[in-house]
Amino acid sequence: MIQWEYPPRCLSPHVASPRSHYEPLIWSAPRTREKARAVQWTCDCETVFYELCQAGGLRFIRRTRRTVGGPSIAESDRWPIAEADAMWTALLFGLVR
Repeated sequence: MIQWEYPPRCLSPHVASPRSHYEPLIWSAPRTREKARAVQWTCDCETVFYELCQAGGLRFIRRTRRTVGGPSIAESDRWPIAEADAMWTALLFGLVR
C-alpha cells in the first residue's frame, strides 16, 4: 500500500542531475546592498538549492549550499529576463550547473 504525505513535502521543482555535457556557470560572491526578489526557486529539501532572482530589471540565479559552518551563497551573472529564464530552464534540466 502506498502511503501519501499530505500536504506533500516537496512543492517546488528539483534540479536534474548534471548531464554529461553540461555547461558550467560562473559563480561569484553575492552583491551586497542589492535588493533582489526571488521569482522562482527549487525545492530546499536538498543540500544545494537555487533561486531565480530579479533586481534592477535583470535576473540571476542564486545558489545556496548548506554546510556545517552555515550556508554558502553564490550568484551567477546577470542577464536580461528572457535569457535568464532560458538559463533557469537549462539548470532545471541539468544542462548548466
